[in-house]
Amino acid sequence: MAEKQHRGLTAGTYSGDKIPKFTKWYYPFSGIFRDACYALVGTFLLQYTMYAGVLSSDPATYQSQISVITIALVIALIWDGLNDPIMGIIVEKVHFKTGKFRPWILIGAIGNAIVVSLMFNAVQPGGDGWLYTGMMIFFYFLWDFCFTMNDIGYWSMLPSLTSDEKERSTITTLVTIATTIGGFAMNIVCFLLPGLLPVSTAQFYGGTALIISALFLISQALVFFLCKEHARDPKQDEISSKTKFRDLFKILRNKPLRISVITMLLYYMAGGLITTIGVNYFYFAYGYGGSKGGFIATILSVIYVVATLIAQSLYPLLIKHFKKRTILTATTVVIIVCYLVFLCIAFPIFGEHPLAYNDPSLVDTVGSFGWFFGGSLWTLIIPAFFFFGAQGIFYLVLLVMFQNSIEYNEWKYGERKESVAFSWRPLDAKFSSAFQKGIMNVTFMISGLYTTAVVGISTQESLYNSGYYGTGESAQTSYLTAINNILSGIESWQLATVGYITIGIIVVCFAVGYYLIRFKYGLSDDEYTAIYKELEVRHQKDIAEASKTNGGVQA
Repeated sequence: MAEKQHRGLTAGTYSGDKIPKFTKWYYPFSGIFRDACYALVGTFLLQYTMYAGVLSSDPATYQSQISVITIALVIALIWDGLNDPIMGIIVEKVHFKTGKFRPWILIGAIGNAIVVSLMFNAVQPGGDGWLYTGMMIFFYFLWDFCFTMNDIGYWSMLPSLTSDEKERSTITTLVTIATTIGGFAMNIVCFLLPGLLPVSTAQFYGGTALIISALFLISQALVFFLCKEHARDPKQDEISSKTKFRDLFKILRNKPLRISVITMLLYYMAGGLITTIGVNYFYFAYGYGGSKGGFIATILSVIYVVATLIAQSLYPLLIKHFKKRTILTATTVVIIVCYLVFLCIAFPIFGEHPLAYNDPSLVDTVGSFGWFFGGSLWTLIIPAFFFFGAQGIFYLVLLVMFQNSIEYNEWKYGERKESVAFSWRPLDAKFSSAFQKGIMNVTFMISGLYTTAVVGISTQESLYNSGYYGTGESAQTSYLTAINNILSGIESWQLATVGYITIGIIVVCFAVGYYLIRFKYGLSDDEYTAIYKELEVRHQKDIAEASKTNGGVQA
């Protein structure tokens, strides 16, 4: 069908269920830098806070500051409870001439770039820690507001691009692949480079924040100027303009959507927990720095992206031969079994060391690759490959089912309201992020790792930043040696406690999530196909009526 002739600042709109080629490829892969930036804050801000020497070197004061930050993150959860749905309603109601979604994508990216740059650079190490604590909390709340603008616009645009399930599966696969690459890239950078570059942790994160913020802004500006939005159905456009706050909860009368929202929350809580806690755990168990624990985290990040990309690239083939429910069953079994295997080999539950273990001192003689692959450490790869791959497919199926529930909402209740529906997705993601940070703090407190290791590491980082060890490679070697001496005091029961809590929560979340989406979702593949065909007829009728109202010219 014909595209809009008037384009203005942007590339205009299109009609039908065939996504324009440039939009189909650039829109999803523009998400690489936005997800990398989200990972920097969502995964590594607390890592930076704990280890960059920006908090007090006094153990009691340090613990107080961490407690204040943890409480603030809980309050941020309440803020999220208002921020995400309010923004979803604003996006639904306020339509610019340049589009429904693209303006918010750009505005949010501009604000995010400014805030993230300041978040990691405004306060330098060396103070009493309270100034940083206050600034970190302020910038976190501001970042959440700015990122939500972009996030709601970006993800709400996804289900609007097409209702054809084949096209939807393809574009959703590309979006999730881009998400995987973005998170992976940031994990590689933040796992591997600290300790390898001749800079402090604070300097490293400050520079990284400036670079990724700029790339995020550029990538999203190109979405605004070069990608096309789908032409809006005139009837749905009128309905959207009347959106109210209560619609956020009213839309949950849609059972498939309600179950999708709950299952996605459980998925996010479980799927990111191993990353949130993992880098700290690998430091504690295998040695501090990019050549030891950081190297293991890097290898597993590589396995994560390889397994996820391979698995998700197979999704279009799998969906041709199997029902979604069958795929969900198979992936859930693989996820649970492989996480339990990972628990047995990656944590010291059978002795002083994990079953997958090599002497960390060997890295100095044989190098990281020889140390990792020369003994039993490489066995970590096997269960990780399968549970990461299975998670990738599980999430892809869940995301498609989430989008299908929007068509179900239009079919049953007469309204789509993509932005209202998809405001629940970032709310899930941010709630889970706060949950993961809270679980990490509780786990480290229960295991005694804050007292045994974390405070000591932060103190050594402060000494390194102050020039206590001098400058150059010898200074870096001295402070890393001091940190690893601290880590040698960790006992095996402390590490095992981390494993029991982390893997236990992951397994429970996936088991409950599977039960809900498999047995309570209710919308089968065949039922969706029938709904899609009926909606096509309705849309043609709406367009014809609008054309008559406007004197034969479609609005």
